[in-house]
Amino acid sequence: MVVPNPTDLATDRSGNVFVSDARRARIVKFDAAGRFVKSAGSPGSGPGEMKTPHSIAADASGRIYVADGNARIQVFDNDLKWLAIYDTVGQPWALCITPGPHQYLYSASNPDQSDTTRGVTGEIYKLELDGTIVGRIGRPDNALGNFRTLHSLDCRDENEIVATDLGNFMHVIKLQP
Repeated sequence: MVVPNPTDLATDRSGNVFVSDARRARIVKFDAAGRFVKSAGSPGSGPGEMKTPHSIAADASGRIYVADGNARIQVFDNDLKWLAIYDTVGQPWALCITPGPHQYLYSASNPDQSDTTRGVTGEIYKLELDGTIVGRIGRPDNALGNFRTLHSLDCRDENEIVATDLGNFMHVIKLQP
């Protein structure tokens, strides 16, 4: 199985690998041995349909979260059955999920939805896994001190985010609990 335009990958606790495929507007599941299991998604804006999925993350329960270019995060179960849409978090472009007993989903918004934009447009949303927004940092404007367009996130700790932006910077963001 070829994934023509992979944009991100995530693994679950069983070692399955999930890949976001921007060209075919889908996500693909492989088992721990690298064998194709199934795919889900197609071009469009309905539930389970996608536009340029750019990032993917898996929680401890095996649910899969996809940053969909339709300005939303889509949630699938581990068998890639569609579950939910979170559409109040800007333009999701990068995702990460914290470890631990109480996990959080972080989503970096990129209003331009482009890997070539170097504007100052970064926002990061902190969400419960059910999509409830519990915090936000940054602003979608050009105010002094804001992030440039964020491209990737790592959140191994719920109160520390490591992010890269398209202005060739890495940010270590420490949050107050």
